[in-house]
Amino acid sequence: MAREATKKRQTTEAHDEKRNEILRHCATLFDRVGYHKASMQMLADEVGLGKPTLYHYFPSKNAILFAMHDAHMSALLAGLDEEGGSDDPLGRLRAACIDILRQIAEHPGYVRAFMDHYEDLEGKMRDHIRAQRNAYLQRVRGIIEQGIANGHFRPCDPGLTTLGFLGMCNWAYKWYPPLAKRRPPEDVADAICQPFFEGLSLKGR
Repeated sequence: MAREATKKRQTTEAHDEKRNEILRHCATLFDRVGYHKASMQMLADEVGLGKPTLYHYFPSKNAILFAMHDAHMSALLAGLDEEGGSDDPLGRLRAACIDILRQIAEHPGYVRAFMDHYEDLEGKMRDHIRAQRNAYLQRVRGIIEQGIANGHFRPCDPGLTTLGFLGMCNWAYKWYPPLAKRRPPEDVADAICQPFFEGLSLKGR
């Protein structure tokens, strides 16, 4: 029984790793030719697989797009979980910014697909990603509301402040990839967050 369980786990891990490899190649193609111009045959050629084999891993191009969205959002939500026990709202926002920048640095194709092609998701896949996006937005808003309540942040509109913060972080997908090898996420997060945090923090703390 133990041998069978080990074999099954290894098979699942190999399958998941192959899926991740396929996603990395597909993201590269989406970046190069655009999502709408990429066909399943082009994607199969990019990965080095026959088209029937590609269909074994992903039933459609939209399923590939969904998997990129899901991987990105799952990583960001997991990052919030890791910082969930902290009572330092500035530290938690900084960590959230670092997570976004790290995703941009390590998976620029995923992030570009996420930013540019959310509207191309269909049906239940789009509903799932919308729920993830809303959950993430509400959790970041909760950090800001906590900061206001405990006196770390000046009184402000938490909804608009959340949108402003995430807009600042997410827009880095346009300019950060070429800099990523020279400027680590922590360095860039400190540089772009400092003016925002100085405006958000109460003076004389």
